[in-house]
Amino acid sequence: MTRWVEGYALGTFTDGIDQFAGLITGDRVLRFEPDRLVKGPATVRSLLENWEFVRSRLPDLVESALGADGIPLSELRVQAPLEPRQIFQAGANYRTHVAEIMISGRAADDERSPDELRRAAEEMMDERARIGSPFFFAGLPAAICGPDDDVLLPPESAQVDWEVELTIVVGATARRVTRERAMDYVAGYTVCNDISARDLQFPVEHQPLGGDWMRAKNRPTFLPTGPFVVPAELVGDYRDLELTLDLNGERKQQDTADHLLFDVPTLIAAASAATTLYPGDLILTGSPAGNGGRWQRWLRPGDLIEASITGLGSQHNTCVTEIIR
Repeated sequence: MTRWVEGYALGTFTDGIDQFAGLITGDRVLRFEPDRLVKGPATVRSLLENWEFVRSRLPDLVESALGADGIPLSELRVQAPLEPRQIFQAGANYRTHVAEIMISGRAADDERSPDELRRAAEEMMDERARIGSPFFFAGLPAAICGPDDDVLLPPESAQVDWEVELTIVVGATARRVTRERAMDYVAGYTVCNDISARDLQFPVEHQPLGGDWMRAKNRPTFLPTGPFVVPAELVGDYRDLELTLDLNGERKQQDTADHLLFDVPTLIAAASAATTLYPGDLILTGSPAGNGGRWQRWLRPGDLIEASITGLGSQHNTCVTEIIR
């Protein structure tokens, strides 16, 4: 597939021999050599750990990437852009998704019409946004895979699902950050797809405990990430970003980030109130309506998932059956 970056972004690449961090602009990649911007080997996470210095130097490196020092992207394989220490995932954070959950999950004896359920969902969400707080669960870095890697479907699940999500990349250590200062801690954004085994998420035995989030969402390859980290100053207003997900070329999800129930500053403030955020940590902001439960269609071997966000790039992941040895 062909990728092209307007402006510039950070990524991680392999050339068949080495894995390295690089600056990508257009379709050229400038490899970050050791001790050039940071002491020792450069990784995207180490660049983020020195973000205030690094971000000021990146525009000057664009010309080098376009010149003789740049490597054609077509000669490289794109990896997940970074290895975070921590992953925080916001659940039920799009109005359309919450309404969809209420309608599809209503009790058998609930006689309300879809319109009545939708109005009830809107009222509930307005109240939650006014006095409530975001719902977070933790992700494991071991679930991350690259934007072009295969997604492994576990044989013990028959309902593996998709969720495209705008993802915040943290650029500075944050603890008890206010909403007013929260955007100062955003280094950039990337794309994640929160793959989930729905039939393993809420088994009867675990429902009193709130579900089995680790077993359902943290399997190897269940978090395609990337292709790149786009600096926040090149993104503009994140609320204008459009998220889409296509399954075998058919549109399944489409929405904009201005429909988040809790916005980016609120998510950062809430997460940093609960724990300390570190440079390179990821905060997934939630997924819009249109995942598998809505369509009663689950991922199968051979499926192609294409998750995209305007200005941030696209993922192209093929589903294969996980082989148990």
